[in-house]
Amino acid sequence: MGSRSFYNTATKFARIRKSEKRKEKSREAARYRRSQEVETFNDLANLLPISSSLTSQLDKASIMRLTIAFLKVQSLLDNSVQELFSMLNENQCSMADACWPQALGGMLLALSSKGDIVYLTENVTQELGLLQMDLIGQSIYDYCHPCDHDELREILALRPDGDPARSFCLRFKSALMAKKRSKINQKVVPYKVMNCSGRIILSTESNIRLDYSQDKSYVDEYDLEDLTDDDLDSENDVKSSSSTNHFLVLIVDPIPHPSCTKTPLAGYSFLTKHTLDMKYTSVDEKIYTFLGYTPEDLKGRSAYELHHAQDNETVLKNYKAMFAKGQIQIPPYRFLAKQGGYAWVQTQATLVVYGQNRHFRTEAVVCVHTCLSEIQDSHQILQAQSSADGPV
Repeated sequence: MGSRSFYNTATKFARIRKSEKRKEKSREAARYRRSQEVETFNDLANLLPISSSLTSQLDKASIMRLTIAFLKVQSLLDNSVQELFSMLNENQCSMADACWPQALGGMLLALSSKGDIVYLTENVTQELGLLQMDLIGQSIYDYCHPCDHDELREILALRPDGDPARSFCLRFKSALMAKKRSKINQKVVPYKVMNCSGRIILSTESNIRLDYSQDKSYVDEYDLEDLTDDDLDSENDVKSSSSTNHFLVLIVDPIPHPSCTKTPLAGYSFLTKHTLDMKYTSVDEKIYTFLGYTPEDLKGRSAYELHHAQDNETVLKNYKAMFAKGQIQIPPYRFLAKQGGYAWVQTQATLVVYGQNRHFRTEAVVCVHTCLSEIQDSHQILQAQSSADGPV
């Protein structure tokens, strides 16, 4: 009886020791995997084309996010991606690299077909108050107005006619607007309206090839409890990155508010004010130099009467968007001249609210027009209105 009890105790003790050895071995394996993981992410971060001061501040999810964005940029630009990121290396930064973002007048933005921010220039901090590294790899839908999402999806999609050109206005979240809440124009707070123009670019399909069968064993060795939701999302993004087939590359320009516009306007620009039905209430006298009108000629008339009939769809669509978004930049259209013909004009229109109390406030539309050409086809009479001076 005693020997049997001793045997059972010894067996139980052996099982406990064996179990403890397995646990210790498992813990050692887990520590090894974590150390290998940290080393791998450190190596991956060092390969990113960003400064070492920024690399040290990145967490695991950010490294994966920026790596995915880098791979997508490589698909967009093929082997020239290093040239694009050379401006981030202070030692290799040339004067041209430092000046070309300023020459754009805005910021350069590249989006994947799914709306991921593949790349944007550093001056996003000046325009929106947001950091470049915080935005790269994120979804553009998280940083634009919810009402613009459907329009943006249509813009990102390929068109049946194959036209790659894109031109639209988008409301971006702005930390600067949030800090400077203005009661003059509350429709764009805390969003800032930006004019976007660019084109769809097809990617080179052979640029991204990831062999997931080789990496699967490494992923399977991860402790699932150690993986966060961001890590799993990043892994799925890597797998989906190989299916990207086109990108949208844009130059994004801010639309200045009329309150920031210097008066009198310089160059070939003039200012007009309108009621909400777009009838002229105030007209800059400079319009006479460009189009032959006096302020009295236009007061009370509608702006919808003074554009070329072939530009009707473009003008109406953009003015409608202006009432929804607060600001708009109308692509070049033909503004009819008084004595016949037309001049090409580009217009920035802003919905302005005067008055602090919602019960005692007025709304108006302020337009800044820039003449892009002299009067053309002056022999053609494209509008008629009876007046004391004859047809205009």
